[in-house]
Amino acid sequence: MGPTRAAGRLRPRHHAASKRAQEGGRALKSEDARHRSLDAKIVAALDRVGDGLHVLARRAAESHDLSSTQMRLLSWLYVGPPPAAHASTLARELNVSEPTVSDAIAALIRKGMVVRTPDLDDRRRHALALTPAGRKTAAQLARWTAPAEIATSKLDHAEAEQLLDTLLVVMARLHDAQLLPVTRACSTCTQLETIQTDRRSYRCRFYDTPMTISDLRVDCSDHVTA
Repeated sequence: MGPTRAAGRLRPRHHAASKRAQEGGRALKSEDARHRSLDAKIVAALDRVGDGLHVLARRAAESHDLSSTQMRLLSWLYVGPPPAAHASTLARELNVSEPTVSDAIAALIRKGMVVRTPDLDDRRRHALALTPAGRKTAAQLARWTAPAEIATSKLDHAEAEQLLDTLLVVMARLHDAQLLPVTRACSTCTQLETIQTDRRSYRCRFYDTPMTISDLRVDCSDHVTA
């Protein structure tokens, strides 16, 4: 009787599994704590991408005996302005506290990579400038994102453009929510004009030129805040 009853118990489960397979496979397990909503999934994906970029930044910084903040300061001083080369402005740019930036600047000065210079526009303040050693290091660090760019290069052109367009919109929404204090993306610029919404074509009024999605900028020195 034991084997018969056991076999009888197995049949309904086997039948149910077969039915699920016929209908399209195994039933999805509920994981509300992991995937609460579509928005939560989007943010979780962005968070994981951020984790990967953080690892790349840390590796690049450590290869030059720098902290991540020190590396980011060198990068901004290398490409800027904007932002203006002052501790308060750089702190807002990096979205960290001013004491954190001040400590990083002091360390870079000790390492001979940054110097304080008189601010020609305001004699009460000092601007920051890269030394030749600092500029050389910043140039070496300029391609720290290369492994991530290799990964995104696997997308086809249409996918890459759609992703860039969407991310620029996300940046604008985060800026509106005061989660990104500073953004100089085209999506937050008063000079960007949408020509065709369906084809996603634009025009920059500042340069008086048409723009495709690939032409849109994440950080534009001529940005005019909306």
